[in-house]
Formats: sequence, structure tokens, C-alpha cells
Amino acid sequence: MKAILKLCIIPFIFVGIDLYFRSELLPLYSNNQLSFYLYSILVSVGFFVLLSLILKYVERRKVLFFSIALLLLIPLFFSYIGSYAFFSLNGIFPNYYTLLYFKTEPKSAMMIIHDVSGWKELVFFFLGSLSMLVFIRWFVKNHVPTLSGKYLIYFSIVQILLFEFLIFKHQHYDQCAIVDANFAACVQRNAFSWDEHMNFKGKGLSVHEPASLPKVDGTLKPNVLVIVFESFRKRSLQLYGHKRETTPNLVAFSKKYKNAFYQFDQPLSIASTTMLAVPAIMTGIGPYQDSNVLYHQPMIFEMGQQQNYRTFFLSSHTLKWYRFDQFYKKAKLDYVWNKDVSGLPYFNDLGIMDEKTIHQAKTQLYNGRNPFFGVIQLNTTHFPFHVPKKYEKWNESFSATYDNAVRYQDELLAGLFKELKEKKLLENTAIFFVSDHGESLMEHRNLGHAETNYTETISIPLFAYIPEKFLTKQQKKELKLNRKCLTSNIDIAPTILELLHLDKHPSWNNWKKNFTGYSLLSRIPRSRKVISLNNNQITNFNTGLSVASMHWHFLFRTNIVPNRQEFYWWRKDIGELHNKRKFMTKTHKQEVLNCIKSYPVCERFLKVFN
Repeated sequence: MKAILKLCIIPFIFVGIDLYFRSELLPLYSNNQLSFYLYSILVSVGFFVLLSLILKYVERRKVLFFSIALLLLIPLFFSYIGSYAFFSLNGIFPNYYTLLYFKTEPKSAMMIIHDVSGWKELVFFFLGSLSMLVFIRWFVKNHVPTLSGKYLIYFSIVQILLFEFLIFKHQHYDQCAIVDANFAACVQRNAFSWDEHMNFKGKGLSVHEPASLPKVDGTLKPNVLVIVFESFRKRSLQLYGHKRETTPNLVAFSKKYKNAFYQFDQPLSIASTTMLAVPAIMTGIGPYQDSNVLYHQPMIFEMGQQQNYRTFFLSSHTLKWYRFDQFYKKAKLDYVWNKDVSGLPYFNDLGIMDEKTIHQAKTQLYNGRNPFFGVIQLNTTHFPFHVPKKYEKWNESFSATYDNAVRYQDELLAGLFKELKEKKLLENTAIFFVSDHGESLMEHRNLGHAETNYTETISIPLFAYIPEKFLTKQQKKELKLNRKCLTSNIDIAPTILELLHLDKHPSWNNWKKNFTGYSLLSRIPRSRKVISLNNNQITNFNTGLSVASMHWHFLFRTNIVPNRQEFYWWRKDIGELHNKRKFMTKTHKQEVLNCIKSYPVCERFLKVFN
């Protein structure tokens, strides 16, 4: 009996640690979820006991002993350290989809680990692993009894069967397992795809098919620039009331050209992942619509090409990320520049320094016979928010580091504005400023964006600079009124369509029907709702569903256990700290249902209110 107790001391220490991290979640578990958690503890303890007995059996064969210990103990150590670190930064434990991301986007995943890990973390992991090996050697030698090979085989068979049953149930109780068992289950599920997602094909974007659009002779044509920011959150901009001077150049620009500059107060993204948000900006098609519609809807580039614009696309990102290279494969652009053709080193995950992209942009701005239509995709505000040393003004927190990136990006924009002015292009150029999504900086215990649809990740900046001569009196009026309305990055495509006078052209009659956004130049209904979704036929981050109106915000979170519905009066509760789900009326529920019921992609969320 003493020997058994000694064998269980170490695993039960780990159980205690897990209970500490899970203390706020356990009271929310259902009886089935709690039972599964207890079962996972049994499997975890059994695994450690089995490993200890195997190591005792081969103790005298040092090479075999350390080989087994390294092969099994190091992943065990990593699963605990990694899982609790992930939980501290994301508010959830790593799950099937976390490892799926590593499987489908290994380069990006490893780059993120590289960006957040320094020599201190490596030293800690090395010394921790070494200490564990030394301790296990001592523990096995002095406190583990010897078991015959026959009984070891019996024990191993029983343990494997227990673990396979855990995997069989794991898909229904995601994250309800102690972290080592959870990690092992996620690894096997991804290795063998033993779950309902085994046929899921959402590993990134596919080829977008250009439309056959007839050439159209325009009258007064502005140059068009669309500047797409990365992970640019609204609440960190001085222009939106942030206390720090993060965007002094944008503020100065908005004041100097106040009659042409339109700042929208309530813009939201339709996804908190770049893979879905950027295609929506480019086409006006949301992630809640069928992907076949997305791949055949004309891109905003094609609006320019239809009127003989010179088109260019400049990106600080690699286009191999999420298969964007496939998405843009057939786009017949006059000039394309990105990380992949730049020859420059990686900076901020899989990007390059934005100053190089802005330099390229300056070479594409010109006064020519044909106007230009360009999209500039920036990367500075992507994690880990690195900037040149001279822009490291604040450093006390993640939020401060992010503010440095916003400030640096603002300086780069100032250089672009200067170039436009010196080339006398400002008076003939419409500029749209929009972000793919926002960023969480430890609000709601999360760092990043793809795992949350709270306002910090879907509230984005949205501005438009449009010289007065390109607008009718009615359009100016509507722009001013729409500044107070709920807007979205999915509004960019229909806005440009109207700005270029293509909205009334017969070639767009059918394509316009696919838009779920609104032109910023026409009246936006105050009853509008915006859906935000990260899981569809293209990708599945399993974040859940978000539906927002001008006054309230409903979330159904599917990446936590148990799944949770939340409801916020987000105009009053900006930080979304007070969940008012109990006070959600039948009218609110019906509004959410009416918003999503026409989209097959959203069918699985309809059961929420049934």
C-alpha cells in the first residue's frame, strides 16, 4: 500500500495544480463534464504509474531508461507548462483546433513561438527538463517497486483501453480533461482525425475566379487607395479617444481635411481572423455566406480594372499564409509586391517591416492618364508588435507595447500623406482606412484575436478621405449621418462600387445582390446587425458566433467548456464586463435568429434558442 501511495504522490501534485487553474471553471461543469474530468485524472495518474513501472523495469539499461524518459517525460512536462501558459494568455486550454492550427499552419505557429520565446524561456525549459530527469531517476530508483514483464503488459493494455475510451469521448467534452491527458488526446485526434471533423477541408483559402466585367467609361474618376491594417484595434487610437498620443498624424490629417475626412464611430469586423476578414474587405462577402459566392464575387480591384485603372497590391504579409497566394492567383494586377517577392527577413510573425511596403507604395503613386487603384496591407500592429528602437516610448505592459506599434504606423502614414501631397494627388485620391480585425491585450484574459469575438477584437477603426468634388450633396449628407451608425469592414466594397458609379451599371445587377454590407455613401439602417464569425467552410477556429446591433452585443462562445451565451449593452459597458444574458428578451433573441437563419453556415447556432 505504501508503494502505491508513493507512486501516486507526484501525479496528485499535478492534479492539485490543475485544480488550482481550473477552480473557476469546475463549478460551471455539468455532471457529465465533471465525470469526464475525474475520469481523465484516473487516466493521467494511471499513465504516470505505468511510466514509472516501465522505467523501473529498464532501470539498469541507462540508454533505454533515458530514451524512454526523454520520449515521454519531456512531452509531459511541455504539455503542463505549455497548457497553463496558453490558458494564462487565452483564457482557454489548448484544444483540438489549437493543434490543428499547428498542423495546417506550422510555419506561422513556429514563428509565433519564436517571437514570444527568448533565451530565458529556453534556459528554463532546458533546466526544468534536466531537473525532471534527475528527479525521476532518483524517484524510480528509490521508491518504485519492480513489476514483472507479464503484469506490465496487462497494465499497459488496460491503460491503452482507458485512454482510447477517453479519446472517444473527448470530442464531446473538449477541454474537460486534465492538461496532460487533454494534450495527448488532441495529438492523437489530429494524427488520426478520429472525430466529426475528419472530413473538414478548411485549411485555408482557395482560388478566386475573376469575373467577366465589360469595360465602362467613367466621367470624373478619383484615384483609390485602400489601406488595410492588421490587428488594429479601435480603442488604442488617439483618434477614438485613447489618452496616449498614438495617432497624432492621423488626428492632424483629419483636422486639416475635415470637409473630406469621415470617421465612423461604430465599425465592426465580420471576423477576428485575417483569413476571413481580408477576403470580405476585398469582395464584400462575409464568412457567414457560402464560400462559393466568395470565390466568384468580383474583387474591388476588378471595379478599377473595369474602368481602366492601373491596379497594384502591396502587402507586408507573406501570401503563403492561409493560402492567400491561391486566393490572389488569378487576379490580373499591374503590380504586386509582398513579403515573398521582397527578399526581406521576417518581422512581426510572417510579415516584413511596413516602412518597406510604404516605400513601395510611394513608387506606385503617380499622375497618369489612367487613375490608380491600390490596396496596401500593413503589418506593424500584428503580434508581437515590434518597432524600431526609437519608437519604443512605452513598455510597461502588452497594451503599452501595442501603443508603440500604433504610433510607429501613424508615422509611416504621415510619410504616405506627404508623398500624396507633394505629387499633388490628395485632391484626386479617395483613401479608405480599415482594419481586418482588432486585438485583445489581456482583456477577458486573452492575448490575440482569433479565439474571441469580444469588442476589443471586432471593434476596428474605419475612416474615409474623399475629396468633395467626387461626391454629390446627398452622398455627403449620408456620409455624415452614417458616421453615427453601425458600420463594418464589409462595407468597403459596396462603397467603392458607388463611388466609381458602377452601382447603377447593369453588369453589377446580380453581383450587388450578394452584398450584405452597405455603401457608406447611402443611408445605413439603424436596425442593422453585424455578424462576426470565425468558423465556416474555409476555416474553423471554433470561436462561436457574435451578433451586434448599435446597442447590444450577443456572443455564443463555443471554444470554452461549458459553451456560454453572453449579452452586453456594449455602448454602456464598453469593456463587456457585465454579462446580461439573463435579461435578454424574446425580442432580442428573435432579432439574433432573424439575422442568422438565412445562412446555412450558421445553422448549428440556431439550436441555441430552441
